[in-house]
Amino acid sequence: MQLIEMKMLEEAIPVLAVEKKNWYVLVTKPKYEKKVSSGLSKVNIINYLPLHKQQRIWHDRKKWVETPLFSSYIFVNIEERSRNKVFGINGIVKYISNAGRVSILKEEEIERIIRLCSYLGEVEIEKNNVKIGEEVEIVSGHFKGIRGAVLSMKGKYKLSIAIPGLGSYAKIEIDKEHIQKAM
Repeated sequence: MQLIEMKMLEEAIPVLAVEKKNWYVLVTKPKYEKKVSSGLSKVNIINYLPLHKQQRIWHDRKKWVETPLFSSYIFVNIEERSRNKVFGINGIVKYISNAGRVSILKEEEIERIIRLCSYLGEVEIEKNNVKIGEEVEIVSGHFKGIRGAVLSMKGKYKLSIAIPGLGSYAKIEIDKEHIQKAM
């Protein structure tokens, strides 16, 4: 609900040379999500911990519990220049990055997560893990924009890049930060 209040606040007050806040994803120590959220709130850093109600079944009882939708992740809405302030909170490990740059989530992505949390059915989160044989796209570096198939994943990813006109393919090694599943 902080998200709605924030939108209303932004519309009501004209912005005068104020740096735009972005949504970033923090990685926390395992099982520290609620502690980190509380710590961030205490220092007035806008944060969002997506919680989802699940029914847990033990041998003697059933109970509805709120668990993080994303294990070890918490979202913060903060200015770029203030990003390092979060590291004063115990339990924070790092920011999520993609291709060597800290990832920024769009407002629509945060709204989508909020809707997922309000859904009463089963929600399962899958990471964008790449498997051998899958097609990937290179998102940064010398081969940016080229697609290939994953051949192996020991340390660096080994990709096969087809050259159909020659009936051939090239093999390259690349760091996992430079690839994503082909859409």
